[in-house]
Amino acid sequence: MSTNRAGHLSADVDTAGGPQPFRVTHGLYFYDRPGIHCIEADNGQGTAFYVYLPVGIQSGSFNLGLTESSPMIIHVTGTSEADLYRGVLELTVGGGAKFAGSFSGMDADGLEVTNGRFRLEHEATV
Repeated sequence: MSTNRAGHLSADVDTAGGPQPFRVTHGLYFYDRPGIHCIEADNGQGTAFYVYLPVGIQSGSFNLGLTESSPMIIHVTGTSEADLYRGVLELTVGGGAKFAGSFSGMDADGLEVTNGRFRLEHEATV
């Protein structure tokens, strides 16, 4: 089951029509699946980003799209889901947020994604 958590995700997508900013500031969906943490950001306008992080991942720099056990970032437009590859994720685990990172890369549809940033806050305690 996913929960809406405080956080944000932004990126710039270079399209044939020019750069398209992607911004989600009202929260992110977060859930766990066997072996993976899932973060979803949907702008409500047919575009989304999914960030998949292996359970047990530590802070560091990761190449995207190399192996099944690598972190994955997926760019969703309409009915197309395209993995980012030839890209990099700089990830911080823990500290001020549950996960925070920056990313860039080319998606499988040939669109360049730059200035990607996300932050998923810790779960609020009652």
